[in-house]
Amino acid sequence: MDVRQCCYRSTFAVLTLLVAFGVAGAGTSFYGVINPNGHSVLVDTALVLSVPPAADTFVTTGWASDSVTLDTFDFPDLVAWPLMVNLRARVDSIHATLTFPAPANGQWYNMTMPLPPPLPQVMFYGTTGVEESVNAVSSPRMSVSPSLVTAQLTVRLQGARPGRQAVDVWDAAGNLVRSLDCTVGANGLATATWNREDGLGRLVSGGVYFCRYDASGAVAVRKVLVAR
Repeated sequence: MDVRQCCYRSTFAVLTLLVAFGVAGAGTSFYGVINPNGHSVLVDTALVLSVPPAADTFVTTGWASDSVTLDTFDFPDLVAWPLMVNLRARVDSIHATLTFPAPANGQWYNMTMPLPPPLPQVMFYGTTGVEESVNAVSSPRMSVSPSLVTAQLTVRLQGARPGRQAVDVWDAAGNLVRSLDCTVGANGLATATWNREDGLGRLVSGGVYFCRYDASGAVAVRKVLVAR
């Protein structure tokens, strides 16, 4: 399974994205995904080398997977996209340190070990200069599931303004991909789904996307990764 790297197509598009979301840039948001491919995987520690030369060690508590489930890990924001990532992991009964030099954004890498195929895989992805919004207590709250979308995404709103509302899906270049209709009840709750299609019914490319809800200036933004 390949996920193509999302690129900013122009400075104007990036500025449009930042203005539209009402969020500011702060380093590189960085994530990891495990595809177990039939193996049991546990990542214990990650050593991330960034630019300017600086190594950060993260204890990746909870980054694990049974033989079927994909699992993600959200690293703290980095100064820049990493030059190298080392993972200390246990796969089935084997312990190893795995090195991924200059990992590409959104590409699957085999966890090369003496195991029967298919090998487990890891992917690193993120965005530079874009953050999710932080909801104030009085703001609408948005949740998305799953954060790695392979079929359908479910968006849930809480504390939203009653009536017919929309959740917009944007790509990382600042283009509106699709508006999802949802009706918010008197209790402020609503649910919308997205099947990875744009407004013309075409499957979108793999990469990072943003779900954005905006009603009278009350904004909530959540980031997801679409896998193809």
